[in-house]
Amino acid sequence: MITIEDIFGIDNCEIQTYSAYIHGDYMHPDISPSRDIEYPEFKNIHYSDLSVNIGKLQTVKDTLQDRDLFLIPSFLQYGDYDNSCMVERSNQKLFLEDYEKESGVFTITGGYGSSGIAISIKWLLNPDNEEIAKNIMDLLNGLNDYPCIDDGDMSNMEYESFLEALDNYEIRDFIEAAGAKFNLEINDYDQDKTRDLILEIDRNLNYPSYMIESGGTCYIDTDRLIEPLTIDQLNPVLTDYEVI
Repeated sequence: MITIEDIFGIDNCEIQTYSAYIHGDYMHPDISPSRDIEYPEFKNIHYSDLSVNIGKLQTVKDTLQDRDLFLIPSFLQYGDYDNSCMVERSNQKLFLEDYEKESGVFTITGGYGSSGIAISIKWLLNPDNEEIAKNIMDLLNGLNDYPCIDDGDMSNMEYESFLEALDNYEIRDFIEAAGAKFNLEINDYDQDKTRDLILEIDRNLNYPSYMIESGGTCYIDTDRLIEPLTIDQLNPVLTDYEVI
């Protein structure tokens, strides 16, 4: 049987209350104007509707007598300007694939790309949910031993981020750096061939040319891609250039 002590003892989680002040047309027309609610009526809630962390077990026990509380796991939340990387994004994706439809599981959104998971503690304590709740708690405890649910999924997401960054800016940066290396003024080039060339060079490096930085952004080291580049590799992608 799951106890509140079991839940409170999970590291890297916060326990918070939910209290939203809803206006008539803010979320749903059936909600009467300007009334307090203490439990999410929809599967997505906002960070601003959550309290600060409750850090004492007795306070948690006392609060649960009157209202629900919510478990917020840090390894399942991320934002654009925090210390998260692709690990948290992969973890959240995989967690939602398994548990998104459970009535006690809620997604959280906020500003600056912030996203997280809130889990009802009363739902976790409900004996009817014991098997699923135990699986969730085992997962959360396991993340404190190793903070990634699936290395393969995380690696795939990192590579997808690399490909996106490649198309967004790296092809252009690569061509500019290549022109500087070989003293060329490159006026035009084949986008697809350049992309294929970058991918070929990246595959032949000792380790990838990219890394995922804090906030989940992808950094590509253009200098590492340019270093092994030869003029024979570059020529087929160029369609209009001049020697400086």
